This record gives sequence, structure tokens and C-alpha cells, in this order.
Amino acid sequence: MPEDILQIGGLEGPEVDDSEAVTRLRERAATALERGLGFIIEYGDDLALLRAHVALDAVSPADVIEQVAGRQREDGAFEPFGFVFSGAIGAELRAAALAPTLVGTLEAIAILADVRGLVSSTAERAVEHLTRVQRHDGSWGSVDPTAPEKSPEADRLFATGMLAGYAMRTPFVRPEVVEWAGRFLTNLWSPERVEGGHLPAIAAFAHFFANGGAPDISDEALQWCGRELERGFRAHRFEAVQTLRVLFYCDAQALPGATFDVVELLDRLLGEQAADGGFAALDPGGPPGRGAPTIDALIAIRSLCQAL
Repeated sequence: MPEDILQIGGLEGPEVDDSEAVTRLRERAATALERGLGFIIEYGDDLALLRAHVALDAVSPADVIEQVAGRQREDGAFEPFGFVFSGAIGAELRAAALAPTLVGTLEAIAILADVRGLVSSTAERAVEHLTRVQRHDGSWGSVDPTAPEKSPEADRLFATGMLAGYAMRTPFVRPEVVEWAGRFLTNLWSPERVEGGHLPAIAAFAHFFANGGAPDISDEALQWCGRELERGFRAHRFEAVQTLRVLFYCDAQALPGATFDVVELLDRLLGEQAADGGFAALDPGGPPGRGAPTIDALIAIRSLCQAL
């Protein structure tokens, strides 16, 4: 995969690049990529297959961007794609009872981010839509920003952190959109929200603060997020694929308070692959629901191999 598509930051590589152990790890990774692609071929839809091929540098990212653009509505929003987020993060998104077009727009932007499509006109129109439907308190919830919000603030934490984090990674977001989202997230921030390893909260806060949101508290918040992410990984509460996905949200920026070793992460990640080639074997969504973590794993394997 070209280096400008996706890289991992904040990771320590092995001291000896050509060691026998690293060579064996690379061989395992090559086999895992082939098996993971086979899983997507069998169970994924056309878009999932395109994303998997981009992760393996077999097709152009422009093909994914074009397919996402074809599903964009006139107002810049998207209907839900389904199975873009998985595990605890996917469950959090479903439980938040967000407007379907917000779920779809978040999924679309996440797909674009993986292929460095956040500078596209599709991303621009999506950000314009998000600007129009941002609520007066800076959050995202219902489609109508003037209607009373039925969901509690805590239920809007994940969507707000993720949408604002992605928007800040585009050249199209207005400063006031970031400022309003920052006020909402700052008011919700406390170490207790991430302490104990609540992965969706870690992901949302880390995504927003690592990409430049609320600089007054970002250092402290990222220290907590980094420590809890590493603690969850080492306690095996978080799978390697989940841990790496949070790092991807931070756009290859190291999380303060956390140190991850490339070899350790890759070894753990390869060990998570199931016999059928997919990942997250216990996902209640069955094979279709396992497409998202499998694509995440393919991206991560290629990125980690780049860092070896």
C-alpha cells in the first residue's frame, strides 16, 4: 500500500529490521492478507471488496471514492451503509439512536478517510451537510438542529467526537463548527468516562483531541485516552484490531501516555484471525458483521508491515 494512504504513528519498530523473527512475521502477514481477502470475497458486498482491494494496493482509492459518491444524497448526506463500525464501537453507534442520515454520513466519511478521500468533493458536501444539522449545543443527534433532542448528551458523545474529528481532517470545516463541538465535548470530558476502558469514549475523545480540538484540555485528555487504550490492549479487553482502529482515528499521531510495539501489535493481530480468514469471530452479526473488522485488519496488517 502506498505510504500516503495510511500510516501508523506512535509505534516503536524492531531494533533489527532483517531478523529471522521479523521475516517469519512478514510471511505470516502475507498469508493473513490472502486469507482475509478470501473472506471478503465470500461474504462482503461490492464496496467491501473494493475497500479490501485498496487496502492491498490492488485497485485505486479513487474507485472507492467514486462508489461512495454515487450513494450521496442531494443534501450531501448518506443513508446507512451498514457494517462499517464493529464491536463495541458499532454497538455504541446503534444504541445512540441517531438519525439514520447521521449514521450514514459518519460511515461514508469513515470509508473516505481510510482511502485519503477527505479532500474530495464528496467529503466537502458531507461536511456542508454536517454544518447545517449541527445542534446549537455543538453536538450531532437528530436531523433537525432546532428540534428538542431526545437522546441524552452522553449518547451523542461518540457521534460528535467522531464526526468533528473527521471534519477537522478535511480542508472544508468551518472554525465555528469545531469550536461548538469542542465546547460540547469539553463539557462532557472527565477521566471517569474513559477510565476502565470504555472503548467508544476513548475513540471519540482521542479522535477529536488528537486532530486539534479543544487545545486547552487536549494534552490531559489524550494522556488519559492513551493510557486506557494501552491498558485495555495489554489486559486483552481490546483486540489488536480495535486498538489499531483507534490509532487510525488519530490520523497517525502518537497518543501520549501509550507506547505500542509494531512486532507485538502485528503478532497479536495475526493471532486474532479466525480459521475462515475473517476477524472478530464472535461478532453477533455473523459473517456480514465481521466484514468491517476484517477490512480494518487488512489495513492494519499492511500498515504495520510498512513500519517493520
